[in-house]
Amino acid sequence: MPIDPTAHVMDYPALDLGHTHASCRTLHLVDLDVHVWGLEEITGSELEVGVVIVSHGRCNKARDMEPFARGMLGEVARLASENGRRRTRDLLVVTLDHRNHGERIRHKRANLAYDKNPQHFVDMAATVYGSCQDHDFVIRFLEPYLWPNGERKIVEWMATGISLGGNSVWRMLREDPRIRIAAPIIGLPFESFGTYLGARAVQMGLSWGPPTYPDSLVPLITARAAPDAYKNKKILTLHGAQDELVPYRHGRAKIAEIQDAAPAGDVEVFVQEGKGHVCTPEMLRAASEWFWRWGLSA
Repeated sequence: MPIDPTAHVMDYPALDLGHTHASCRTLHLVDLDVHVWGLEEITGSELEVGVVIVSHGRCNKARDMEPFARGMLGEVARLASENGRRRTRDLLVVTLDHRNHGERIRHKRANLAYDKNPQHFVDMAATVYGSCQDHDFVIRFLEPYLWPNGERKIVEWMATGISLGGNSVWRMLREDPRIRIAAPIIGLPFESFGTYLGARAVQMGLSWGPPTYPDSLVPLITARAAPDAYKNKKILTLHGAQDELVPYRHGRAKIAEIQDAAPAGDVEVFVQEGKGHVCTPEMLRAASEWFWRWGLSA
């Protein structure tokens, strides 16, 4: 079978799903720029609000996710008009730069892989951890910045992200009870973080121990999640079947464990044949439907 040359190529413009316009307002949460998509579209509505926080991949930036944000808003609007379910919440989509990415870039080498940055594992772990802190910051402060007079209420915080962003979403799912609905894309549960990055280190000829994997980092990486960490979570995890950068096989066992412990339909796996380490329009449509089903309609 011939190899599809697009299997490993991200096509960001295609992620708008044909929806070429959405309003965007940039807020400055002290020194953190947060881009809020869809505010004008919900003007005059009295519904409560659900927010999807979107995280980009390593070496990318919030600006790359603009088509993704427009696509999700447009797809949810389409579902609201065609799906037959009743909209219960308005949707806002939020994008922001990871630490040391986009407008926050300070040290380019820290974002590079093992071949150019032997400290890659530490940098990745720190970025995921920092991303979760940034999400907590947004969850605590977005509403008072947007509506200081209490005009609207955010009642549901949801999350999605690509690659590094997907890894961050998986950690938030297990650590933050406020993130109840999520769709991590080409990322793996944090329980698999050391497994796949360790395998990649060994492939690059590095030893899987200090200094690549410092002893001082072991408690964070190997800490067990709370027994009910994933209880009542609605998780759609999306993968490319040909992904060898963040291979689904390294997270399959943990994902199956989470799925087996959940009610039928609460945890689902989407594996797209013929695709590698990319987010596709099909993945975005599936994620949008997931948020519509569990967080925005009844």
